[in-house]
Amino acid sequence: MSDSSDPTTPGLRDAIGLCAACRHVRLIGNQRGSLFYRCTLAEVDPRFSKYPRLPVLRCAGFEPASSGESDEVAG
Repeated sequence: MSDSSDPTTPGLRDAIGLCAACRHVRLIGNQRGSLFYRCTLAEVDPRFSKYPRLPVLRCAGFEPASSGESDEVAG
């Protein structure tokens, strides 16, 4: 059984775009259960939006997440 909020599920991955598989993304959750995709590259490079409009289909900073990395939900 898959979790409907798992960013690796095909439908959600299509709605999110590259951020779903990027090593620079951090999932930020709020008390209402919403998830926000935060780009950590925005901290050091003004070309990147802190919270990009999804889906992100092209990104100069995209780097695939390694298999050992996992998305962390803060909040």
